[in-house]
Amino acid sequence: MSEQPTTEEIKENVTNTNVWIRLLYMALFAVLYWAAEVILAVVIVFQFLSVLFTGNKNAKVLAFGAQLSTYAYQIFRYLTFNSEEQPFPLGDWPSDKTLTEEVVATEKPKRAPRKPAAKKTATRKTPAKKAAPKAEEGTGEETKES
Repeated sequence: MSEQPTTEEIKENVTNTNVWIRLLYMALFAVLYWAAEVILAVVIVFQFLSVLFTGNKNAKVLAFGAQLSTYAYQIFRYLTFNSEEQPFPLGDWPSDKTLTEEVVATEKPKRAPRKPAAKKTATRKTPAKKAAPKAEEGTGEETKES
């Protein structure tokens, strides 16, 4: 277990201006996250309507949605003290070219559609049915029309 901080350490932490400045940044990023959430809702509706009416995803909106999702993730990391890197507008907008290329690549099918699998037949053994005897031609069992 960690040791309890002393009174001096607590005073030093409380009077540390860097912690209070971070609180202001955290408030700013909380507001920016709320705005990103609203914009993300618009992106979701737009993309849905695009697919509904055209049958295709809009590649630019797809890439922007991926960047916006990454931005929200960066904000969460900063707010939870998992990262010291400040997100946009104090840092860079997440424009990872690799991420964008992966998203746009989802527009094109990566492989040919699969062929339907052959139906499997049951291999259960059943007793063979006896075939009915066939009537042989010319045995007199045929009826003649008059």
